[in-house]
Amino acid sequence: MNIRISNFGLSIISTCLIICLTSCGDLERTLIINPDGSGTLETSIDLGEMMTMMQGMGDMGELINEDVTISEDMEIETWEIDSTTIEEELVEEDKDPIKALMDKITDPAYDQDFDTLFSIAMIMPDSVKEKDTHPELTEKISMRMQSPAKSAALKMGFVFNFDDHQQLRDIINHMETVTSGASTGMMTGAGSDGAISQESFLVFDADMKKGWIRLDTVDYSEFAKSMGMSDSDDESSDDDESLAMLEMMFGNSKIKSIIHVPGEVTSCTNEKAILTKDNRVIIEHGLMDVIRQGEVPGYTIYFTPKK
Repeated sequence: MNIRISNFGLSIISTCLIICLTSCGDLERTLIINPDGSGTLETSIDLGEMMTMMQGMGDMGELINEDVTISEDMEIETWEIDSTTIEEELVEEDKDPIKALMDKITDPAYDQDFDTLFSIAMIMPDSVKEKDTHPELTEKISMRMQSPAKSAALKMGFVFNFDDHQQLRDIINHMETVTSGASTGMMTGAGSDGAISQESFLVFDADMKKGWIRLDTVDYSEFAKSMGMSDSDDESSDDDESLAMLEMMFGNSKIKSIIHVPGEVTSCTNEKAILTKDNRVIIEHGLMDVIRQGEVPGYTIYFTPKK
């Protein structure tokens, strides 16, 4: 399935996605590592019940890049799905393009699977591309939107293609620069400077010949503070109120990591890890546990390399 959307529409998608990835919900990170150390990392948020909340967000005009304008006559977006062209009015009175798109594909009456992948370079204005110091890294970053037919479900995420574990770190660091409102003026709303939060992603070190993969400890202290938690060890009534509210809203939310290992998994130092026969390691953390603890501890996976 392919989709053709204006740069304006893609900018709104990216802004919405950044907000989601730095917010609450079921976050899933799928890391596929090949025998040579290359691979892909897909990080997605399952909006699920959050769709109702998002529909009540109202006007997102303040999130739109001031450099991006939409003309009065740009009312039609063309979708290309399985070689069938569908014209939809995505820009309606009092309705922004991303909301119209999301409303359409999450309508239970919509009978087509929606699954589209597009490069982040597509949403970058020419002025930003000219300042991009590492376009070769930008080309390795894509976005994905998924919604099954006749369903209100929606998943949004980033997909990184990397040549080795060091390049993955470089891509994530570069993405912080690319998505920084301060440095590019392209996106805002992710944080104090508009940059996407790095704790959403998995990074690792590895030795493919010796058969180990070490996942980094992820610091969620800043994330916890953004959720209203203080950084003091002393409990306060404000913290209790914040926790109660978060528990009510996101008590069932999970952070799930799935690591596809290039060989037979022999062990993992994380006691919560589930080792599967198809060479995967699956680890889940409750979002509320992460907020309370302020981190997700690192761990090491050991495997027998394929010969």
